[in-house]
Amino acid sequence: MLSSSYCYSETVGYGQTNNAAINGLTWAMPDVLPNLGTSGYTLTINGVIYRYTVDKETGDELLVHVRNKHITEEESYIFQETDDWSGLPGNTINKLVPLPNLKAELFGDGEIATEGEGTVSDPTVLYNYRYNYDMCWNPLNDPTCPGFLEALYKYLKDNGLLGTELGMDDPYYDEWVQAQLQLEAELEEEKDVQQEEEKDSDLEEELSIDSQLTMDALIDVEKQDKMLIALQAVPTITPYYSITIDGGMYEETITLKDANLPDNRRALSNLASDAKHRSMVRSQYNDVQTGD
Repeated sequence: MLSSSYCYSETVGYGQTNNAAINGLTWAMPDVLPNLGTSGYTLTINGVIYRYTVDKETGDELLVHVRNKHITEEESYIFQETDDWSGLPGNTINKLVPLPNLKAELFGDGEIATEGEGTVSDPTVLYNYRYNYDMCWNPLNDPTCPGFLEALYKYLKDNGLLGTELGMDDPYYDEWVQAQLQLEAELEEEKDVQQEEEKDSDLEEELSIDSQLTMDALIDVEKQDKMLIALQAVPTITPYYSITIDGGMYEETITLKDANLPDNRRALSNLASDAKHRSMVRSQYNDVQTGD
């Protein structure tokens, strides 16, 4: 089963080989692993699944090794799994051995080897692999790749195409057109930025106040000096508190003949008349209510 995922210009996929031991107990890895080419692809091994059957006497000692030589290190194995069958009867084994994404290019010839008494039959060895394809191994493959413009410049220079227009039959014609458009856009943007900076500079010069002539034009220095002198003068308030006002003691001229104040008889008479009047009005109101 094969699946893929995409991240920018990188493609990641997973797969599993056919039975490496279909023709016997030894095999060559180039005949087993997929041929993905060399440009932009990396292949790693992340697991080995194997199965075989052992024929032996229970009391016999037997070791079975499933392994691959290391391609660059003599007498060394990049992968090796050993099953100890000593004291065990013959049987069939199924096993999965995870690996930490080892580079497939380091896997040399593989084998199922035995030490002791016994034989192995019906072997199956499968390799789980992971492959990555980085389109940007060559930046010219995609304008979004880092270093695309530098690579395109080198291509144009190496082929004597600098300062000329590419023909539509050139494999990088579209990329050249995009590069030219991008270059023109960048130049136009730089021009706009430069114009804005010049405008800002002119405005700053117009608004700057850094000369005595300009200061004199804005401020009447003579009037300001007179104002400061006036503000610094100490006011004299002696005249306000040194004036003497003529005066003296004023004696009381009103005296009371006695300490008792008599009642106001006229006010009392008025109060009695008012009470009599209210009584008469009230009696008339009562007569109306009773029907008399």
